[in-house]
Amino acid sequence: MSADGVPSHDDRLQGAGDRAFRVLVLFLTFDPEKTKGVRAVLGDFFKAREGIEFTVVEIDNANEQREWQSASTEGWPCRAFAVGGDNTAHEFTGWDRGWREVRARLPETFDVVLMVNDALANSKPLEALEAIDADIIRQLPAQKTVLGWVDTFSRVNPDPLDTLAQPMRIGGQACRKWLCTTFFMVPRSVFEKLYPVTSFSTANEVFTRYCPEKPFRESAPLSQNYQEFLYTHQTKVWRRGDKRGYVLSETTFPLFKNKVRNILNEHALSIKLWKLGVGHVNLATFDRPSRGLGIKHDQVKGSAGTRLRKLRLLSWRQFFHEVIPPLLKRRGLRSS
Repeated sequence: MSADGVPSHDDRLQGAGDRAFRVLVLFLTFDPEKTKGVRAVLGDFFKAREGIEFTVVEIDNANEQREWQSASTEGWPCRAFAVGGDNTAHEFTGWDRGWREVRARLPETFDVVLMVNDALANSKPLEALEAIDADIIRQLPAQKTVLGWVDTFSRVNPDPLDTLAQPMRIGGQACRKWLCTTFFMVPRSVFEKLYPVTSFSTANEVFTRYCPEKPFRESAPLSQNYQEFLYTHQTKVWRRGDKRGYVLSETTFPLFKNKVRNILNEHALSIKLWKLGVGHVNLATFDRPSRGLGIKHDQVKGSAGTRLRKLRLLSWRQFFHEVIPPLLKRRGLRSS
């Protein structure tokens, strides 16, 4: 404790002890209508997790000049604040700005950090959130576990990929799976090692000025198979309304760079995360069998610690459920 009574940095790093278990929510917002929908989803989620003390910080990337203020009038069932963000690299630079504001303004210790953005309500099957009860959340720091939706290249690519033998690489570092940054929980002690979460602010080192046949620099820190994946994902797979993909042109090149930079930041964040040796719970295990394992959240029994360990094992089953069939298909050992 400092002389003026403000908790020191070391005080903040202490465990929960006998105090309330605290979760910091870094909620990245941009679209007002999407924000309203996610507020409602998160508000219900918080109210159902008794004994957890949530603090929300809304990071407004649409109004970077917004000063720190209370957001209690927005209908949150917990303490809430709002502050301007940084939209340079969308949610990633926004979260970095939000975390700096939290460190400067909120002296208390947080045990878990929930990262979420306003795309949540439109992009994920929210029934999976029922599997996350208060006791599971309390176990995350003790078991050094992150929780969210984990994707693989096989899950998002139309052609079979053998990423076990030939992983995608950023700066020489392998990437086989990644944590979707729409919604994820991470122990605060782990999050502090991830900061800053932005790896590519402008990504000028990645892209050419404009060359549709060769959008990536020869010196780009991306493996060739990764460059091919990114190009295919944008021009053939990514969905905009009823259309998939787009023709890369001088007009669409800024869109291509923005979308690819977001993917790079998401994947680079997970590379840092997995290097820390954390376990993970993949909420995709609760997806329908065509996409996940079809596990019902109430099928996982036992104490909170036991349930979390089971969920971690199921998450590895989900990983192999996604990557093995495409691998067999690529090698001609499976037709579909």
